[in-house]
Amino acid sequence: MKRLIVAAVLLVVVAAPVLADEYVWIDRVSEAGRMLVPLRGVFEAVGATVEWNGATQTVTIATGTTSINMTVNNPIAMVNGSPVALEVPPRNRSGSVYIPLRFAGEALGRQVEYKGSYVILSGGTGPDVVLLIRGEATGPPSTTTTTTTTTTTTGGVSRPLAITSPVEGQRVPPRIEVYGTAPGGSLVIINTEARAQSDGHLLKVVPGIRHAVPADGNWHFAVAAPVLPANVAVPLYYVVKAYYETAGYKSPEVSVTVQRE
Repeated sequence: MKRLIVAAVLLVVVAAPVLADEYVWIDRVSEAGRMLVPLRGVFEAVGATVEWNGATQTVTIATGTTSINMTVNNPIAMVNGSPVALEVPPRNRSGSVYIPLRFAGEALGRQVEYKGSYVILSGGTGPDVVLLIRGEATGPPSTTTTTTTTTTTTGGVSRPLAITSPVEGQRVPPRIEVYGTAPGGSLVIINTEARAQSDGHLLKVVPGIRHAVPADGNWHFAVAAPVLPANVAVPLYYVVKAYYETAGYKSPEVSVTVQRE
């Protein structure tokens, strides 16, 4: 006689957070593919001295041996007295000055890494700072998903949620073969995002279809790397995101960032 096997398993996945000295919430503001950020909140967090001259609409940012001068709507900045052309100049938005993030960050010796819903400013002599984008980031990011939950499987193996292939930074064809693990008998949903390399802003999403996870907990499904309209010509990267559902439960997402071949 066949027997129905029901197993309740406690899954605990411990996350390793992205380490930073400061976390700053910002709105996504972009122009011509460049991200602009508030002058004071961001650059004071990285340890710079910030000055604003309202009469001349001029910004001065200084740290260590570097001094940057920019003027609202002026496409020429001065770095230690030398002129530098800006793709997007500073802007005054409702009384708050926004400046181009990558230019200012790199001029101050910081590494600027766009990660979709957040940006990491690291290196240099000041503190490491993570900028969290309102409406996109849910909190300080982590390198793995954190969850403590009880799942119930019927005749299946309970495995932690993971994307095992492709790996971070891999180049992939238009049809991406995605492999992973999840509790057997659950439903996995995979979404694919196209984002701009310049500032990480979202260009297109291919929503996922629910796929049943085999009893052994190993799944393999193909997804599409979104194709943008012909008039959109910007360098892209793709974020493949997956989560699973069981009765009354939706797991946090895991993701991997890839490039098209």
